[in-house]
Amino acid sequence: MADSSARNLNYNYEPSRKARSTFETERRMSVDPNKVPFSWSEIFILIAGSIVTIAMAAMLVFTSVAATSAQHQLANIQTELTSSQTDSSNLRQEIGELTSSSRMNKIAKQEGLSLIESNIRTVD
Repeated sequence: MADSSARNLNYNYEPSRKARSTFETERRMSVDPNKVPFSWSEIFILIAGSIVTIAMAAMLVFTSVAATSAQHQLANIQTELTSSQTDSSNLRQEIGELTSSSRMNKIAKQEGLSLIESNIRTVD
């Protein structure tokens, strides 16, 4: 038979109770490098940052809604202003037509009135 030339050594080493408890304590105290615990200051900064971020997002939405509302109000006011200007322009045109000298002469002729040129005074 071909036996291995290496020796088979069986060690029955049992560490002492003190060494065993130290070894177990070290095991329990070891930290997983993938899971780092947060300190209280880091937790506070994280919470404060989250609150500030949420508050800023809410303010952004609120100001966006307020700006949209203001734009709608501005559009409504501009529409009313345009309508008022159109009405004003139409009324001025009607006043011009009603006070024209040709219309006045026509009405005067219908009523049997005559125009005396010497009584007319032109004011500029």
